[in-house]
Amino acid sequence: MTESAAMWQALAALPPRRRAVVVLRYYEGLSEREIADLLGIAPGTVKSQCSAALRSLRERVECQPTTGSTR
Repeated sequence: MTESAAMWQALAALPPRRRAVVVLRYYEGLSEREIADLLGIAPGTVKSQCSAALRSLRERVECQPTTGSTR
């Protein structure tokens, strides 16, 4: 599995709110305030959900073997 495919798979496995926060922040480029307003949550919740999502993504992607790796 390529690194990109592993990332998309890991993203799809996130709970809906965490996935929404990551997509809105890093793919759509919205600010924490804009995300909070859009989702009807506090900016602090956006920060904590984003932090938890990124931690989960790192763990999932680091555990996935890549094909063609020379390590």
